[in-house]
Amino acid sequence: MADLSTKQFIQVFFIEQLESMVKSYPYHSFISMAAGIEFLGKVLSNRNDLHEAKHSREDFEAAINSLNAFAIYRQFSGKDKYNFYSSFRCGLLHTVTPMYGITLSSKDEEAHLVESGNRLNLRCEDFYKDFKSACIEVIGRGDSGLMTNNFKEKYFSVPDDGNPRHVLTSGSTRS
Repeated sequence: MADLSTKQFIQVFFIEQLESMVKSYPYHSFISMAAGIEFLGKVLSNRNDLHEAKHSREDFEAAINSLNAFAIYRQFSGKDKYNFYSSFRCGLLHTVTPMYGITLSSKDEEAHLVESGNRLNLRCEDFYKDFKSACIEVIGRGDSGLMTNNFKEKYFSVPDDGNPRHVLTSGSTRS
């Protein structure tokens, strides 16, 4: 059994593994990033129980509004025509598709943060770059002692060969 701290969890799942997924499965990557933004907000909240319910909007918007890497997205947060929390986060996590006026693209399909036909486009590679920067920012805050929610202690257990990088790898095979 391998135990990952919150810091290791962010590093392994949201930086290392998600970066590989962006290249091969961009649409699925958006789903992980939507959940990841909320998770980063939970970490920033300093609540001791990161599994505590009923804070989804608060945590998602806290990440968007307090992390420098997400500054460009603040204009789409809150109750505006795109309603970033409801359309992006809730749409992807509840129905696996964004709602309202958000479109998703990858590579050269459509530019990032371009408004077209009353819709805002997010391009996976650009969005991931900002998401990864946000993850690194949260890790930096945790390393500097700015967070008190057991950042470096056990958060997630992996029942495998002890290498957390083997979890969720392609084909479920371990080497």
